[in-house]
Amino acid sequence: MFETSKLTEWIIDHGISQMVLEILIAMCIVATIVSISRYIVGGKTYGIYAPVLLSIAYSYTGLKYGLAVTLVVILTSLLSYSVLKKVRIHYITRIATNYTVLSMVLVLFFVLIDTLGLGLENMSNIPPLAFISIAALSDFFTKQYVKKSLQSSVMTLLTTILVAVFGWFVITREIISDYFLNNLWLIPLLAVLNILIGMFKGLRIKDYFRFRFTGRDDDK
Repeated sequence: MFETSKLTEWIIDHGISQMVLEILIAMCIVATIVSISRYIVGGKTYGIYAPVLLSIAYSYTGLKYGLAVTLVVILTSLLSYSVLKKVRIHYITRIATNYTVLSMVLVLFFVLIDTLGLGLENMSNIPPLAFISIAALSDFFTKQYVKKSLQSSVMTLLTTILVAVFGWFVITREIISDYFLNNLWLIPLLAVLNILIGMFKGLRIKDYFRFRFTGRDDDK
């Protein structure tokens, strides 16, 4: 869509494939989206790693398939932990057991999809690493569930998925990815933008609306 820049050509000619370059650019974009979501909007996510990984994984799985696997991972992780917490074992072995149970459930899920379809018939054509990346986040879901209340965990989970979906939407727009690919000078600007966001000490959008509604209630 855009003419390939000389810098992009030079990087590709020196051992960096276009796919790797696109993934690195996507990582920068989604990380900045997470930063804006946290410090400007006021939405809490599972750190920055989870939404970045989910966004990139969704770009390979497709949103429908990615969300389906995410749902299976979340439900399995929470149910597995609810059972395992009653057993006195070390933390790492509990997590390892959870991953083992999750792997078995995912196999059953894929078999079920192959048998019944359920609108997910093309799941076998999706790169396995994308699914593994989503499954690897099981530990994040469990940790949040352990440390916080159920309501807080659900809100953080929904925000993480929402930010990841928005990140997926942005990085899968061809016009955006092509523009960044051929205008790599934008990447240092994202670094500067993140520094400015980190220095921002004003009221977040979420807090603004909360205080606004609180003020209305006080006026009554």
